[in-house]
Amino acid sequence: MYALVARLPAGALTAGDTPTIEAAAELLDRVTLDARHLIRLAVEGDGRALGADFRAQRGEGRLNGATTSLTCAVKALSKEGRWPASVPGVLISTKAGPEGYRKTHAFTMPSALVPVFRAALRRHDKPADGNPEAALGHLAELYEEMGRPAHIARELAQDFLERHAGDLAVWAGHRMAKSPPDSLLDPFQTTEG
Repeated sequence: MYALVARLPAGALTAGDTPTIEAAAELLDRVTLDARHLIRLAVEGDGRALGADFRAQRGEGRLNGATTSLTCAVKALSKEGRWPASVPGVLISTKAGPEGYRKTHAFTMPSALVPVFRAALRRHDKPADGNPEAALGHLAELYEEMGRPAHIARELAQDFLERHAGDLAVWAGHRMAKSPPDSLLDPFQTTEG
């Protein structure tokens, strides 16, 4: 057994090391939108996320914040005993790539984590059961991530939802009519039509 474990590649995980779906979902709740998007790219890429794809979709200069958020969340969950200490990172940088000396070329996710995060993303992205407080809270979090104080963020979120309630209802109805329910699990997926 020890000989087999010794032959595992660096970063490989054993079954006992793999975090639960609940732990992965909690991690998704704690990280920024950029970090969540980077995890999503890795899951969609079966364990590989290209830095160039992230930069094209989220903008230059946001990758560092995403990885910092992810590192901090993993450390906090590990310290609380909710994340396996044997899993120090969700994504491993492949360092600089062809697009520049300082830019990360890609990230890899250990293969044992891919199905865990795939399930956690589905759970995380599942539409709420009509809870307006959940929508308000989520939008307020987005404003806070943009640097607004908590009390202002909540006011901005409420104002936005009140002003655009009709438009949002029409958008949701249109999306539900044109998209199969599973497409709601991936907010970055677009439908044609």
